[in-house]
Amino acid sequence: MTRSRFTSRARASRLLLALVVLLAAVITRAPSGAIANDLIEPQIWAENAVILSDFNEVLYDHNAHRRAAPASTTKMMTAILVARHGNLDMEVLIDESDIVGEASMGLWVGEVVTLRGLLYGLLLPSGNDAAHAVARTIGWRADTETPEEAVQNFVDMMNETVREFQLRNTHFQNPHGLDEWGHYSTPFDLAIILRAALNYPIIKQIMTTRAAHIDGHDLWNGNRLITMRDDMLGGKTGYTEDAGFCLAAAAFRDGRFVIAVVTRDNGDSWFWDVSNLLDYGLELNARRGIPPFANPARAGTQFTQSPDVYRIRQGSP
Repeated sequence: MTRSRFTSRARASRLLLALVVLLAAVITRAPSGAIANDLIEPQIWAENAVILSDFNEVLYDHNAHRRAAPASTTKMMTAILVARHGNLDMEVLIDESDIVGEASMGLWVGEVVTLRGLLYGLLLPSGNDAAHAVARTIGWRADTETPEEAVQNFVDMMNETVREFQLRNTHFQNPHGLDEWGHYSTPFDLAIILRAALNYPIIKQIMTTRAAHIDGHDLWNGNRLITMRDDMLGGKTGYTEDAGFCLAAAAFRDGRFVIAVVTRDNGDSWFWDVSNLLDYGLELNARRGIPPFANPARAGTQFTQSPDVYRIRQGSP
């Protein structure tokens, strides 16, 4: 081999090594978005869906701000008002007006149950009777004359809380979520409501309870994600003919959490859709790390803050 050929090969080797080092540096310094580009977005059946990070970043948006009937995911807001304004040890005499029909915790007229028992009945079997009973109780005022008037007072409180949370695409007409004109929400708004609901330890506790016996009633959780996954923080199911299948859920990993919501899904895929969205969001969280606008010390702690502490960074309504 001649000296010139040997020198040329040596130069080529040094050039190749330099390119490898440069490529490694580029990959190391790649933006977080590029790191996550190889993640494949889940394919879902739901017409509307969203994933929110623990810093309210929109990680996935499929018609996230489209209004639709929310069915029993409505009861997340009902539960917030019970936790805020109710004495859970208060005893409630069940009225004939409370027997609403459809989903039920099995109440009967004349029995006495606690607000705590009604909260379990509201969130586990998604009892419409429990929703009406807590609304009638908390909405009753000194000048209230009828159960209907008391329930309307409670619904007014629900919509006041909607405004407090700065939700632009939610309006409630009842405390249980049965189909009614003017009763609507969006995946994005429902995610904020779930985030707010999880502020309350009693709500988190009930949402992750598989079954309970309370006030003489055996209750089972209709959210199958509780048995499908071991990282659940809470969630709420919903179904009506108009709404289809709706589901909001939160899960955690390594000190971070995400919330996923679907509306107008079908009965064969709703749990799988939300589970896949949760997995996708958690992995995206892990790859992207703490967003640059956020305080790292607050990662995974936003349940203790008002839902509007962090302005939305993407897909703002």
